[in-house]
Amino acid sequence: MSQKNKSSYRLVFPWDALVPDNRRFIGGRGRSHVLTQRYRDAKDLMGMLALAQIKGKKPLHPKKRVWMRLEFYMPDKRRRDPNNLLKGIADALEGCVYSDDKQIHQLSWENKGLDREYPRVEIDYGEYNSD
Repeated sequence: MSQKNKSSYRLVFPWDALVPDNRRFIGGRGRSHVLTQRYRDAKDLMGMLALAQIKGKKPLHPKKRVWMRLEFYMPDKRRRDPNNLLKGIADALEGCVYSDDKQIHQLSWENKGLDREYPRVEIDYGEYNSD
């Protein structure tokens, strides 16, 4: 059985850095799917913000399973679905927090309500330890 490691970390991303999904457009003769520029830009920005907030040396990209808990503080009262933000956040943290988002073993999120002054997502994460 696994449990959460006592060592956990926190990242905070401003709301403006988030992108609501990974919409793709179909291009070229091969009808390939390509991530939109907006999605790629947001992913790069969140990756830079994550690295700036991680203390010490560049992470070693653990191969172990990780857990993540996200708390969303919304900018206004419009209906939003944080599920649509999760993929972009998970993709952005690849290479910063873990090697591959497939390592996420447990993921939970909570809508914490309205914060007009500082809308954001707060992310707690850590490695799972094996018994």
